[in-house]
Amino acid sequence: MRKPWSISTTVRNPERLRDFLRVLKQLEGQSFDTSNQIKYQVLLIKEHIYKPLNIPVDYRKYYEKPETEIPYKVAEEIFNLQKYEDPPMRGRQSVNPLNKLGFSIARDGYGPITITELGNKFLSDYDVGYIFFKSLLKLQFPNPWSAGFSEQEGFNIMPFIAVMALIEKINQKSNKKGLTQIEFNIFVPTLIRFDQVDEYVESILEYRRAKNKDKYIDNFAKMFYGATTIPPKKIKNLFDYGDNIMRYFRLTRYFKVSMDSLGYNWSIDLEPSRKVEIQQLLNKYKGESFKFKNIEDYLVYLSNISEPILPWEEMENLIKVIQSLKIDTTNLIKEGKLQINKDQQELIDMDINIMSKTQLENYNSQLRKLYLEMKKYSEKIKLTGNINKVEEIIHTLQDTKRLKNFEPEQFEKLITEALIIINDEILIKPNYPVDDDGNPVNHAPGNKPDIECYYNKFKAIFEVSLNTQKLQWVQEGQPVMRHLRDFENQHQDDDIFCIFIAPRIHIDTYSQFWISVKYEYNGIPQKIVPMTSEQFASLLETILVLLRKGKRFSHIELYKLYSEIVNESKRLVSFSDWVQYIHNIIEKWKQRITTI
Repeated sequence: MRKPWSISTTVRNPERLRDFLRVLKQLEGQSFDTSNQIKYQVLLIKEHIYKPLNIPVDYRKYYEKPETEIPYKVAEEIFNLQKYEDPPMRGRQSVNPLNKLGFSIARDGYGPITITELGNKFLSDYDVGYIFFKSLLKLQFPNPWSAGFSEQEGFNIMPFIAVMALIEKINQKSNKKGLTQIEFNIFVPTLIRFDQVDEYVESILEYRRAKNKDKYIDNFAKMFYGATTIPPKKIKNLFDYGDNIMRYFRLTRYFKVSMDSLGYNWSIDLEPSRKVEIQQLLNKYKGESFKFKNIEDYLVYLSNISEPILPWEEMENLIKVIQSLKIDTTNLIKEGKLQINKDQQELIDMDINIMSKTQLENYNSQLRKLYLEMKKYSEKIKLTGNINKVEEIIHTLQDTKRLKNFEPEQFEKLITEALIIINDEILIKPNYPVDDDGNPVNHAPGNKPDIECYYNKFKAIFEVSLNTQKLQWVQEGQPVMRHLRDFENQHQDDDIFCIFIAPRIHIDTYSQFWISVKYEYNGIPQKIVPMTSEQFASLLETILVLLRKGKRFSHIELYKLYSEIVNESKRLVSFSDWVQYIHNIIEKWKQRITTI
């Protein structure tokens, strides 16, 4: 039976691969034999990166307080208690996506464990978009390193290129651009040959015309798998694979993913601002897998960050990319009637004809950065004072069922947009990585606050979470307080707050923040303001009233509210009193502001 391709069923979130790679780095230079395969999995447990299903009661304390280090012997015992039929296989499965994506060479019988140049750049916080672009461009089936997708099984594809070609041809033949979530999940994982693209374009168009779309999907799956009946699990697997592929592809910034307003569905298209690069890639590569004499040649290719050769490494093609980006940036400024300074205008007007190749590469990076700044500026103008957008955000924050469908980065963006709408800041700085439209491609990394806010009177970080479970205080409490302390240390002369927002705040989370505010965290009290999403929506309703009155909101009022919530904790005798007080003071504050 034929099978679809996939990137990684082990790690759903691509960003998590960095942690897997960081642990593998500890074993670099050693053989990836069966003993080190087990050791690698034990180290993943020790570092809190992998959590087995069976945790003995005596060891649950390590998971209730994730900042507590798990001793190696304890991690080893937890691993052994799982009673795996093939213990080394667990380590092989965990390292597989790192090998597949070219971040490492770790396999028994193929020399010492090696972190490739691409892998080391990934560990160094190098531009994640470039890392995954180069990685996915190398990904091909078949290849000598992966026996799972062989030529005998019909595979001959560079998926990244073939999917680009598929979407480009769909866009040429249909007014409906890009692929819907269902279309991507059904047709992309089953596209296993580069020469099937035209055939798949017709299948997608047939699907769009089909009256009974479920029946079409069932018949398509039967044809693909070569079976008369298809278990529901087979269809579900395609959706899981497709969702996983999308998460990896969007990190490259060559694909644009859009979510519907309810957060239920997404669609994917080619990134418009990279149309010249995409066309150059499609002109250079057909999506056919490269041929290698042996596995050693393939490993050399995998380890070489300069492979495969990019079209715009040729000066003539690079100039075309820059010229296109210049036009896009200029049009963005004109259409949005954006104000730019002298330095920005001089950057746009620079003469590329007198630049060397190195200068052109640097200029391209600067121009891309300016384009993103203008995108953000344009979005801020659209958001500022936008009553309809405020109403939409308020309704979303009040709908906890709707929020359950959100990804963490969607929730971070929602709060970021709300803060921008308030429009009385020096800077609102979300820390999630973004695509060329400024949309998040992943949530903020674990070593940074979700959002940083800079006002004249004070500074703040916003930490937002969709986690409402009983272990919320464990998984959110310590990281929030640690991020706040780091931010406090960076801005020692300023008044610093942390605003924590979640659809529901567990009572244990309130208790932990209460201790930090009333007494101390590592010796010094902190200023933490916990709010439910509904309470933050109530705050936004205040802004909405002022907008409708044509009045401007001052961040000084936020400072007064945050300060009162923090200061009142000193007088109250219990965190439960504080919880009720927060609710009451927000309502009183709202009434006071709206009657001014």
